[in-house]
Amino acid sequence: MKKLGFLLLVLSIVSTGLVFGSGEQEKAAGPVELNWYAHASTFNNTQEAIIAKFNETNPDITVNLIELPENTSDKLQALLIALRSGDGSIDFFNADVTWTPIFASAGLIEALDDHFPKSEQKQFLPSTIDAASYNGKIWGMPFRTDAGVLYYRKDLLEQYNKEVPATWNELKDTANEIVTAERAAGNVMYGLAGSMKQYEGLTCNAVEWFYSNGGTVLDKNGNVVINSPENVEILTLVKEMVDLKLFPEGILSYGSGDVRASMFQGNQVFMRAWPKAYALSQNPDNSQVSGLLGVAELPKGESGKRGHSTLGGWQLFLSESSKNKEAALTFMKFYSGEYAMKMHALNDSYLPARKSLYSDEEILKEIPFFGMIEDVLSNAVPRPKSPFYAETSAIIQVEVQNALSGKKSVEQALADAQAEMEKVGK
Repeated sequence: MKKLGFLLLVLSIVSTGLVFGSGEQEKAAGPVELNWYAHASTFNNTQEAIIAKFNETNPDITVNLIELPENTSDKLQALLIALRSGDGSIDFFNADVTWTPIFASAGLIEALDDHFPKSEQKQFLPSTIDAASYNGKIWGMPFRTDAGVLYYRKDLLEQYNKEVPATWNELKDTANEIVTAERAAGNVMYGLAGSMKQYEGLTCNAVEWFYSNGGTVLDKNGNVVINSPENVEILTLVKEMVDLKLFPEGILSYGSGDVRASMFQGNQVFMRAWPKAYALSQNPDNSQVSGLLGVAELPKGESGKRGHSTLGGWQLFLSESSKNKEAALTFMKFYSGEYAMKMHALNDSYLPARKSLYSDEEILKEIPFFGMIEDVLSNAVPRPKSPFYAETSAIIQVEVQNALSGKKSVEQALADAQAEMEKVGK
């Protein structure tokens, strides 16, 4: 896979056009070469294996994997810059579930209604089809869904005779007790980590906190309601955990990789992460907690009825300016099929977008927690669907960090978030 840093990516687009090409190439008369802008290779090189399987029946289609930046926000900006320049060398690309209105409203991607009929859409989880839809059209082919879950050290909870916490207050108390005892014994230990640097991961965590305490960000009519008593209450609790030093030092600069690294070093009781962390944790070469992690639903707040996960996931978008759309669609359909999704589930613990795979005996045997995932997904909450989602998410990130860092009180941070979000799109 070709690897591109975000800065190099943007500079190349703006100054030379060399990274994505000039957009002037013609459709090949014979063999076709496709450029797929995607995540970095998984630990098990699953994408490459899927391409190899695809080539068994499609030997004339070459798929070049080109790595996007790790940070989701950087992925978005890199793709927007390239596609707005009219570059035709991007044939198709991985897209976050929140991006559909952004790319569709800008005319940067191709509607897929003629290639992805409703009879096929019925084979997918409804939430993945909803995320891929906008203004009555389907724009993406889902290949992976996602929902945040709580990882916990089974050995530590057993050692200290503790249950898996059902509420965020229970989690705080359990983490504090274990951390205090472990530190007294001379061990490095933290209670919890989640993605809390200023990027999309923080928005996902914050939305989970809010909804799990009975709050929300927008009401059913699209009105901004982030400054609510429920949100103040739960964010105050998270700030208390920061003040108790239950989070690792520097937590406000932690992305998802940092969160996993802290847990995998054996220095943490709990972790909020995506399901793919499970597969990564089982590799003893990179994890000191192989076989020691349990997986549970996220806790609820004191004012909430149950815990909620943020709905995540990824789909494939077809670039409107691609000169190889027919070949690209051929691969997109293969990658969003059962074979590819099952391989990702077994190799990488990715959550499939297809319903049938949640009753697959081989997957359930290999990854036991998949048995509870359907309930988690059915109660997962989406982030706001809007052409202005990027701006809304950025405001949440800034103000939640302001509260957790102590730059502002929780009350002031959420009041400021409310005021700024009300200006978006006006």
